Amino acid sequence: MATPPPASDDALIGFRDEAPPSAAAPASPWRVLAVDDDRGFQQALAHALRDLHILGRPVELQQAYSLSEAAHLLARDRDFAVILADVVMETEDAGLRLVKGVREMLGLHEPRIVLLTGQPGFAPVDAVMESYDLSDYCLKSDLASRGLKNVLTAAIRGYSHLIAVTSARKGLQLILEASNRLTTARTIEQIASAVLVEVADLLRVPAEGIVCVEGQDDTDDAPPGGPVIIGAAGQFETYLKGSLQTLPDRSIAECIAAALNGHHPIARDDCQVLYFPRQHAMADYAVYLATGRPLEASEHELLGVFAANASKGFGNVALISRLDRMAFEDELLHIPNRAALMREIERLRIGNGGQQQRMLLIDLDDFSGLNDAFGVVLGNRILAALVAPLRQAFPPPAMISRITADLFAIVGPAALIDDTRAMAVFDQPLRLDDTSYRLTACTTQIDLDAVPGSAAELLRAAWTSLRAAKLRGPGSRAAYDPDIERRAGERFAMMSRLGQDLQHDALFLVFQPQVDLATGRIVGAEALLRWRTETGLIPPGEFIPVAEKSVYIHAIGDRVVQQACAALKALDAAGLGTLSISVNVSARQFDAPGLAERVAAHCAEAGVDLRRLALEITETAVMGHFGQVAQALRHYRAAGGSVAIDDFGTGLSSLEYLRDLPADHLKIDLSFVRHLEHDERSRQIARMIIKLGHSLGVGLIAEGIETQGQADWLRENGCQEGQGWLFARPLPLAEFIAACQSSATP
Repeated sequence: MATPPPASDDALIGFRDEAPPSAAAPASPWRVLAVDDDRGFQQALAHALRDLHILGRPVELQQAYSLSEAAHLLARDRDFAVILADVVMETEDAGLRLVKGVREMLGLHEPRIVLLTGQPGFAPVDAVMESYDLSDYCLKSDLASRGLKNVLTAAIRGYSHLIAVTSARKGLQLILEASNRLTTARTIEQIASAVLVEVADLLRVPAEGIVCVEGQDDTDDAPPGGPVIIGAAGQFETYLKGSLQTLPDRSIAECIAAALNGHHPIARDDCQVLYFPRQHAMADYAVYLATGRPLEASEHELLGVFAANASKGFGNVALISRLDRMAFEDELLHIPNRAALMREIERLRIGNGGQQQRMLLIDLDDFSGLNDAFGVVLGNRILAALVAPLRQAFPPPAMISRITADLFAIVGPAALIDDTRAMAVFDQPLRLDDTSYRLTACTTQIDLDAVPGSAAELLRAAWTSLRAAKLRGPGSRAAYDPDIERRAGERFAMMSRLGQDLQHDALFLVFQPQVDLATGRIVGAEALLRWRTETGLIPPGEFIPVAEKSVYIHAIGDRVVQQACAALKALDAAGLGTLSISVNVSARQFDAPGLAERVAAHCAEAGVDLRRLALEITETAVMGHFGQVAQALRHYRAAGGSVAIDDFGTGLSSLEYLRDLPADHLKIDLSFVRHLEHDERSRQIARMIIKLGHSLGVGLIAEGIETQGQADWLRENGCQEGQGWLFARPLPLAEFIAACQSSATP
C-alpha cells in the first residue's frame, strides 16, 4: 500500500487544536471494522493498518467475514469510527444490506461507512451514493492509488465532526434539562446544592464541591470572614454555612478566592471553579468542583453555556427570594406576616401527615395606650424585643407571625402550641434599656381543622373568639367556640338588615304610659323602639345592643326623636298638650358633637316645645363617658329640655358624679321594684333612692310596676310616678292617645 505524502500528516495537526488529547492518558484509538469474506484482502488490510496513526490517534482494526458475523458483532459493540464493507459476500447485496441495517435497525448514524467492491459496475456508484448514507464507495483495486490512509482519514474526520455535533447536542440537552431542574429551586441554598449535582453530572464526575457567595443581600446570619459556603457536597458537606476561611485545604480556598477576586473562572488539571458575576446572579458566586482530570475543549464549552444559565438561575432565585421577603415578611420585625401565615396554614392543612395542628392568637392589651404614652418608636422596640421570648417559648417547627400592630399568630403542632406557654412569656417583665415593662395579652387558640374553608376563614373565626376574650378584660383566654362565631354571624346579619330596614321605616315607636301614682292619671310616656320584619317583631333585647354598636346608631337616634316629635304633635291635636314623652339615648350618640343641638332642631322643625321631650340615659352610660355626656346634657337642659337617669342604682356610680350630673328625674330600676313586697333589702335601696331624689330636688319614676302592692308602697314612700304592666303595656300611638283620654276623664 502506498505511503501517504508527508504533507498529509502536516495537514492533520490542526485537528488537535479542536479536540486536544488528554495529557493524563494516551489517546484512545480509532476503531475500524472491516467486513469482507475475502481473507486475503482482510490479511492485507490488517498489515496496512498496523501501527497506523490518523489525526494523532492509533487505528485499531476489528474484522468480520460475513454479514451475519458483522451483525452479531455490532449488536454488542457499537463503538466504531469507520466500517469498511464489501458489497458482495454471502449474497450479492450483503454489503448494502449491512449499510441499511446499521443505519435503520441499529440506529448508528455517526460511524462512517466505506463500501468496497472488487467488481466494477456491479453496483452503480452514483445510485448507491445517493441512496445510502456512505462516506465513500471505491474499488479495492483503487485503494492503492487513492491511499487507504486518505480514505480512512476523510471518513474519520467526518466521524469526528458528527461525534462533536452529537456530543454538543447531547450536552445542550443535558444543560436544558439541568436548567429546568434548577428552576424548581426556591432558595439560594437549594439552587447552590442543585448546581453542584448538575455540573458534576454534566462532566460525569462525582459531586465533590463547594459553592461560595460574596456580597449576598440576605445573609444576615452569615459568619464573619469573607465569602460564605452556601452549598457543599461530598467531603465538603461539614463546612456548609461556614466561612471560606474555615476550609483546611488552603489551596482550594485560595483558588475560590482568586476566582471571586479576579471575577473570572479558573481551570486546573484537577478542578474547575466557575464564576457567576453579580450583574447576572445579584451577588458574586464561585462554584468549585473537583474533577480529577483536565477537561476537554467541548466540556469547557458546555461549562460556559451551563454557567450562563446557572448564573441567571441564581439571579432569578435571589429576585424571587427578595420579592418573597417583601410579600411574606413583616417589615418591622422581620418575621412572617399575615400573608405568610395564610400560606403556612394552607401548607399545614395539606401536608400535616395526620398530626393535629393549631393556631394561637396573642393580642397585647392596651398597646395603643402604650404608644400614646411613650411614643411609637418605643412601642416598636417593645414589639421587636418580644420576638425573642416568643421564639424561645415556641421553637420550630412553630411559626411566629405578626398580623397587625400588636396581634401575633403562632401555628404549628398542637402539642407545642398552647396558650399556657404564651401566658408564661408575659409572667416575666420585658426588659429594654434597663427598664422593665409589664405586658399582658389576651389569647385564643383554634385547631386548623376546626373551620372549613380558606385560611382567611379560620383566622376570622379565631379573631371572633379573641374579641370575646378581650371583652372579659386584660390577660383573658378564650378557646375557639363555634357558638361565639355563630352569634357573631347572627349579629352581623342583623346589623346588615338593620341598615336596610332603617331606610324603609321598619323601626317604629310604642309608648309606655307613665302614671301619677297619687291620681292614676297618665302624665307622659317613655318611647320604646320596635323593629318589625316580614317574619315578625324582633325583641328589643336582641337588636338594641346591636344597634348601639352599629354605625346606624346616630341615624336611629335622629329617627326616634323625629317620631317622638310627631307623637307629641298628635297629642296636641288630641287635646293632650300637657303630656311629655321621654326617649332613650345611647352613650354612642354622644360621640358625635352637637347632640343637644340636633334634638332641639328636630323639635323646632316639628313645632314642639323642647320642655316636653325628655332624654333618658342609663347610669352606666353616664359613668363611661361622664365628662362628654354631662356637658351635652347641660346644654340640653339649658335649652329647656329635661333629663332622666334610667336604671338608677344599678351602675354603682358615686354621689360625686350625681352631684355634677344635670338630671330632672331618677328612674328606680325594675330590679328593685320587682322585690319590694317581699325583700327588705330592695325596700331599703328604694327608700334611699327616693330620699336622695327628694334631697336633690328631682322627680322620681319607678319602672316595672306589675302589682298594686308595689304601686302602693312606692306612693306611700314618696315616689311620684311609675310605669309598668300594672298600668299598661307599651302601646301604639293611637291606643296610647285613647288611654290618655280615658285617664283624663274624671
